[in-house]
Amino acid sequence: MIRATLSLAALALTGGAQAQNILRGEYFIDQDQGFGQNIAFEITDASEVADLNVAIDLAGYDPGTHTIGIRTYNDSSRWSLTNFSRAVITTPPPPLDDIVEVEYFLNQDPYFGEGLIAWAGNSLDGTITFEPDLSTAVVGVNTLFLRSRTSDGRWSLTNHSPIVVIEADTTTGVIDRIETFALPGVDPGFGNADQHPVIGPDSDMPGYIFTAPIPPDFLGMDTLMIRSHDSHGKWSLTNHVVVEGSTDVDEIALKTGISAYPNPFTEGVTIRTDDGKPVRLILYDAQGKQVHDQVVRGETLVSFQGLANGAYTAFFWKELERIHRVQLVKR
Repeated sequence: MIRATLSLAALALTGGAQAQNILRGEYFIDQDQGFGQNIAFEITDASEVADLNVAIDLAGYDPGTHTIGIRTYNDSSRWSLTNFSRAVITTPPPPLDDIVEVEYFLNQDPYFGEGLIAWAGNSLDGTITFEPDLSTAVVGVNTLFLRSRTSDGRWSLTNHSPIVVIEADTTTGVIDRIETFALPGVDPGFGNADQHPVIGPDSDMPGYIFTAPIPPDFLGMDTLMIRSHDSHGKWSLTNHVVVEGSTDVDEIALKTGISAYPNPFTEGVTIRTDDGKPVRLILYDAQGKQVHDQVVRGETLVSFQGLANGAYTAFFWKELERIHRVQLVKR
């Protein structure tokens, strides 16, 4: 038996302008048989009903929307106004173990049973995984439809989901522009950050050396944001480069395999990487002026003749995602 419970406002169910004791009520479904001729229900004597809960018997009614009328009768032999509500009866979905087939189609419905098979069997555990045939899909938005059939031949509602097909680009673009901005700060938007020239365009960023300046006041765990633009007009994701500070060159050698010696120095510093891969050295003086920028490969003596004695901030950039900061001192 299908049952529904209705809660109706008390004001609409009072017997009239002057409150009387309500004796009983009645309701009907779709067809009013006349006052006192419908399905009765009991009400304890009351002048008004603050919250009326009535069990409505909908057994035997077809799926769809039905109109329910409800009214009360008082001890002055008067009926209240008839209040109306709606009840929707739906067909319960079949149990999963009764589904024997799931079919799908793209864009155009070929009619029930004429779609492509997504799954077939004796029982369904609630989920299916399949690869739809998209050979008839068009470039742009397509609609994938899906429905199931039970063992007695009943079909479910047809569900749908959008599928976007993008025309494949068979050519590979090369990086023609790189831009950066520092955090904490605000992203100025694509194309509006600090621009840097690209030497020898490449199709990928890993291991790529470019001439992006590093803010001299960068401290440990500060972040440089970086993204690239290619010859097809597409921007990469915005990646981040974290600055790691080291207390001395021995620590940076232990952590990164980048050796810089001697320190302090007089004429120059020898830079060496354990794996022989290139590393970029950027040097700033105490006033924040960039005084040196060089890509070093293998073991290289970097001359600092002409620089004044004092402390310099050195940034070693070897890995794309990380910059290492250390102090070099000239005597």
